[in-house]
Amino acid sequence: MRYIQFVILAILLVSCNFNQQNRSLAETDSMLLKKPERVLAILDSMEKVTSLNDDEQMHLVWNRALAHQALGMSLAEDEQLPEAIAYYRKDADKQTDSYLLEAIYLNWTGKENDAIKAIDKGLANIADITKRVRLLETKASILEHQRKFDQAVGVLKEALDYAKTKREQAILQYRMGLSLSLLGEGRSDHFYERSIRLAKESGDTTMACEFMRNYADFLANNGQYRRSNDFYYQIVQMMPQIGELSAIQAAMASNYINLHKLDSARICNDKAIRSEEKLERQGYSNITGRAILEQERYLLDYAEGRTVSYVDFARYCDSITNDMLAKEKTSHQRLETKNRLQAANYELKLGKQRMVWMLSLSLLLLLGGGIGVYLYNRNRLQRLAEAEDRIDTLTRMLSEAQDVTTEDTLDVEQSKTDDDAFFKKILLQQLGIIRLVASTPTNQNQALLRRISGIGGGEIPTNSLLVWPDLYPVIDRLYDNFHTRLMERYGNVLTEKEEQICCLLCARFSTKEIGVITQQSDATIYVRKSAIRKKIGATEGQDIVACVNGVKA
Repeated sequence: MRYIQFVILAILLVSCNFNQQNRSLAETDSMLLKKPERVLAILDSMEKVTSLNDDEQMHLVWNRALAHQALGMSLAEDEQLPEAIAYYRKDADKQTDSYLLEAIYLNWTGKENDAIKAIDKGLANIADITKRVRLLETKASILEHQRKFDQAVGVLKEALDYAKTKREQAILQYRMGLSLSLLGEGRSDHFYERSIRLAKESGDTTMACEFMRNYADFLANNGQYRRSNDFYYQIVQMMPQIGELSAIQAAMASNYINLHKLDSARICNDKAIRSEEKLERQGYSNITGRAILEQERYLLDYAEGRTVSYVDFARYCDSITNDMLAKEKTSHQRLETKNRLQAANYELKLGKQRMVWMLSLSLLLLLGGGIGVYLYNRNRLQRLAEAEDRIDTLTRMLSEAQDVTTEDTLDVEQSKTDDDAFFKKILLQQLGIIRLVASTPTNQNQALLRRISGIGGGEIPTNSLLVWPDLYPVIDRLYDNFHTRLMERYGNVLTEKEEQICCLLCARFSTKEIGVITQQSDATIYVRKSAIRKKIGATEGQDIVACVNGVKA
């Protein structure tokens, strides 16, 4: 009993684990926009993924792809994504994302032209303005990646016609300016400045600073150093924590050098170096940024007549190299440890799966065994009940037969009841019942019961005990030539078993008694009686003996 409880408890625990996975999968929907990294952690930690149904597996693949997209990660490894895209394509809420994910997936797998076709197909099927803007932005990104900036500009113009919010317009204006600047067109200034103004009006200071920084870099590359620094100073005023970063200060120092304002350049360069050193202490080393700062410092030292030395920068580069080697070694060790842990975890999962399958199999075997024992006992009890019923029937027949004296049975003019009892007595004599009763002592009645039970249970074939050719004349004598009349009329259609049943019915044997004598079940006797009626032309329910004797129903 305790084993059964343990098995049931294990199955319930597994079921609870599956339910928990389903709940975790549903919870990731609300975290995709703000916490995509958390979504990936949850999905990667899920076990028993193969136990999920088709809808749940597609849900998992879909959310993982959306999280990869939000984090800018490659979708090339999401091999089941095309299947999920086809699965959700008819879902109105996910249709736009299906086209976007398809395009991004194709782009990551190097099929950029197919990605453009996927976007165009989405634009042909989606009328919602906001959704069309998303599709157009994605298409422009793919074209920019292909360096087809002129086509990207056309797509961005179309998107601007649909953009409603200032934030959307600011982003599109900025990307227009970027694409035009890469084409070398002067009108890019208009879009840059408009994007900065719209970002400020929308209240997004971070976006405005990002646009100003990129625009300032563009101006510096085109020799407009003063205007470039004007935008850098705006960044410093709007967001001092960003304005003090080494990248901003280094860019300003470079502009001052080109403007021959070395004192201002020195101030900005010193600030940039302090900022870079602070970042290095926090673990954010940037050898490219440090090289730019050192280059500016060499120029300033040379211009001011100071000694130019590369020793400090060389030492810095050596330290970076050593750190990189140490990190690479540590990373390799971590990777080996991770692989070992993953292998161990995999073995644990396999062991857990094997245990669950063994518990499930044990439960099934236990339930199957229980059902088998129950059916066996039920059939055994049923057979015992049938055997006892047959014993009672034989005992009653024996009692009725013994109540009739030999003198009475020899007189064929006796009543019909006496004739029936006489026939039963003769039949039972052939079965050996009366002889057994006479020869068996009272204290051995159990042997009599076993003998009767053996006949009723089929252990002793009745056909080997009864000599029907000897019984048919008795039937004719007692029942006005019933057997002869039966054979004359229906002997060519009735089987031997059916012939015997008709004779027993004539002797007023009940269905149960006929079953005992002929070693057949009650149901079989009913079926045979129905077959007999059809063969002799009797209606359903009509007395067979009366029909044979020619009595009308």
